[in-house]
Amino acid sequence: MTIAGEIRIAESVTLTEGGPWVAAVGVSDFDSLASGVSDRMKGDRLGMAAVDPDQLRDLIGLAQRRAGDSRRALFENISDLFVSAEGQLSDRERALMRDILAKLVSEIETEVRRSLAERLAQSDDAPADLVSLLAHDEIAVARPILLNSRLLDDPDLIEIVRHRTLEHRMAVAAREGLTIDVTDALVDYGEDDVVARLVENHDAQISQRAMDYLVDQSRRVDRFREPLLRRPDLPPVLAHRMFWWVSAALRHHILETFSVDVIELDEQIEQATESVVARAGGGEALSPADRLAAEMQSKNLLTERFLVQALREGQVSMFVAGLALLLDVGSNTANHLVYDPGGEGLALACKAIDFGRANFATVFLLTRGAYEGHVTNVVTNPQKLNEILRFFDGVPRSNAKTAIRYWHRDSAYIDAIEELDRKTTSPQPRLATEH
Repeated sequence: MTIAGEIRIAESVTLTEGGPWVAAVGVSDFDSLASGVSDRMKGDRLGMAAVDPDQLRDLIGLAQRRAGDSRRALFENISDLFVSAEGQLSDRERALMRDILAKLVSEIETEVRRSLAERLAQSDDAPADLVSLLAHDEIAVARPILLNSRLLDDPDLIEIVRHRTLEHRMAVAAREGLTIDVTDALVDYGEDDVVARLVENHDAQISQRAMDYLVDQSRRVDRFREPLLRRPDLPPVLAHRMFWWVSAALRHHILETFSVDVIELDEQIEQATESVVARAGGGEALSPADRLAAEMQSKNLLTERFLVQALREGQVSMFVAGLALLLDVGSNTANHLVYDPGGEGLALACKAIDFGRANFATVFLLTRGAYEGHVTNVVTNPQKLNEILRFFDGVPRSNAKTAIRYWHRDSAYIDAIEELDRKTTSPQPRLATEH
């Protein structure tokens, strides 16, 4: 009797015994597979067919049994056959076996599928369609494939990012060798957990457009900050931008790690600020303090002593305007420096324009009580004063001037951010993916 005939008999017996499971997993597929094997064995010019009759008989026997261990054994045997005979299967046989496996998957324990996924994840010769099937499975099964299989290409990964679960996207974000197309898809999905995992993955390529977006989002999401600043591909221009909202320790890291190439700086800032400035719109008129500071500068009277005295007299707006002129930064930038809670920005400003240590200490203490243009009595912790003085003493003037040079060129961005903060508190829009 032929193999195909045996399968038809097996199907008939199973159905009459009330066991429709064989048909559900593809007895007709076994029939087609057996017919194809018989044809190939009659005139196969390459020698033995990929699937021999004894293997099919064993599979038929397993398919006739409805017990869970038989289903598992059937799945394992077909998987082994699929993998070992990969190079010898015809397209039709591959499609039939894949259909059988797809129908069996939902009936097989997670541990069995996970074991198969771990085997295939390390193989460059595994059947790509079976790898794709397992990559879409529940995360316990899919994880080894998503992390390690080199058979998944960008379209496969983007499909999973867009249509599977948070856990699937977390696994993709940790994968080595991610391209810009995939990382843009992950960033665009907008999940903080996924983005944090992606930023920690230094092997992932991140586009300039996505990096701009993530740096901007780090104003809102604290846990993006340190991983971003530890990335070797973070442009210095963006690192210095983050100075305004990171901790004192990370501010030290920025000053020590990121040097700014002035030749490249203008171009980078122009690209990075364009969209933000467009959203903010408009400019700002000169205030009376701005005009007075400009007049004092034209007469060479805008000195360190003058600014400290203005601050002592409670003329904070005059101090801010004079500081902006001496540093050649925008008024919003100068305001950020004066009202910076940590004081490191103010220390850099004073170091850059060569303030003496005693005058800086005076300015620091007075500005801790500065509020809406006035100075109020605020007691500063002596430990905090000592810390900021150590910072002031330890920063080379060249580093301070580098940071100020950056803020001078990036003042349009800082002004725009200030304007946006005033206009709205709504979340930033997601990164648009270009495909």
